[in-house]
Amino acid sequence: MSKKSVLSVLLLSVIWGSYYVASQRTVAGLSVFSAGFYIRFVTWILLTLVMAAKKELPRLAQVKYVLLPLVMIGVLGFLLDATAFIGLSMGSAATGTALLKTDVLMVSLISVIVYKTKLSWKQWLCMLIMLAGVMLVIGITPEKIDLANWGNVFFLLSALFVSINAFLIKSVQHHEKNPVCDDVVAYYNNFVCMLLFLAAIIIGGRFSEGRALTEDRGLRLTLLLASLGQTLVYFIYYYDLRRLPVWFVKVFLLTMPIVSNLICLLLFHEALTAMQYLGMAVILAGAAGVLLEQRHVQAHT
Repeated sequence: MSKKSVLSVLLLSVIWGSYYVASQRTVAGLSVFSAGFYIRFVTWILLTLVMAAKKELPRLAQVKYVLLPLVMIGVLGFLLDATAFIGLSMGSAATGTALLKTDVLMVSLISVIVYKTKLSWKQWLCMLIMLAGVMLVIGITPEKIDLANWGNVFFLLSALFVSINAFLIKSVQHHEKNPVCDDVVAYYNNFVCMLLFLAAIIIGGRFSEGRALTEDRGLRLTLLLASLGQTLVYFIYYYDLRRLPVWFVKVFLLTMPIVSNLICLLLFHEALTAMQYLGMAVILAGAAGVLLEQRHVQAHT
């Protein structure tokens, strides 16, 4: 595993953690579906400008053999957000946060069962250690976990959609007949997801919520930052998925809570507890273990 690869997944964690904070601030001023639409609308503009500058727009029509998978990537992108939202409306946020993190285990199981990836017991142990650290960072304790709730089904569905989507993205990137460039995958993903969010807010009668953006300068700023973050996530995430195993990328995304909490500490002066600092140390120790074991495995293959 090269230093460039490790730095790339760590950069992705920083960008995604920053995006998470900005999107949460945007959701505070809009509903979840409205925020989802407007973030992806601005992202659509940014992606269009980037692809126009790179003269890649004609590639959007060169999707023979891969159009359906590209559309499905966008549908799954919408469903993973929608199911998580439904789960939150029915159950505990603490339980939901914990269950949503199980996507790393789902991805690893898919890698082992479907793609015959060999993961050592040390790698599995390090993943579980990182998950335990995540629980400490986000303040989840056993008494806050509510397993007897139907909302948990939707949290698990969201984690499953995230997992399937990662493999689907990688499959179109390396399609045998028509491998698709990362920008085209991002464009279709974002555009389909944007249209579905638009349909959701129209059906839900929430389209008028957009007026808040004309009245609140701070909300416009967080929306712009969230959209910029979403755009960068597309670029870096797809870059990493193209070059690295899906399970490896997902494992290092478990460092996101560290980034999010540090941003809240530095920018919004939100105090962190000793337990959260301990959780950060546990996550970093687990990540170091995964990296060292992966290098050991590669050295003996």
